[in-house]
Amino acid sequence: MSDKSYIIINLNKAESAETRQQRIKEQVRWAIFGTLLFFLLAVNVRVWIISYGYDNIIDKKQTEISRLKDEINKLQSEGKNLSKDDILSFANLEQDRFLWARNLEKMGALTPDDIAITGLRYKRQKLIIKGIALTFEDRKDFEIIDEYVQTLRKNKEFSNNFSKIKYVGHNKVNVRGQDIIRFEIEASSKKSGKKNFS
Repeated sequence: MSDKSYIIINLNKAESAETRQQRIKEQVRWAIFGTLLFFLLAVNVRVWIISYGYDNIIDKKQTEISRLKDEINKLQSEGKNLSKDDILSFANLEQDRFLWARNLEKMGALTPDDIAITGLRYKRQKLIIKGIALTFEDRKDFEIIDEYVQTLRKNKEFSNNFSKIKYVGHNKVNVRGQDIIRFEIEASSKKSGKKNFS
């Protein structure tokens, strides 16, 4: 009777340390990618919300302007005399409303996807623009904000309404492990007005 030799293979052998390390690295990469994707999505949603708010402001202003025009036409058709001051007041109000509606709409169009406007305030003939921006390893924080300021300055439709558009300052903050830049820009208006943005 002959002896038989058998080769025993253990199919349940534990994964090697190298394979386990590679799997952990892959999981970390996917976690980082997922976090960045979520943050970018959140920023885009925020920009959309701000843009939607601007659209509502513009619609309200245009509705108010249409109402004022209707009132002027109604008064004229009724034969009531309008004083020079009344006419100039209506004209100034209409001009200012169109100015801000157009400026806000243009600023929204000029703002890139990696920047979000978080606050607007008009005080002492100066429009204060506050926002946040994503950081990039190959770019300095100041360069990111300065590029946005230059974009606003170069657009004549926007910048012609301001005597000066300048960078005020910025600081880097960490939100849930992600570095972002908070910045402030100041645009000095050529026209006076008593308006407030919050």
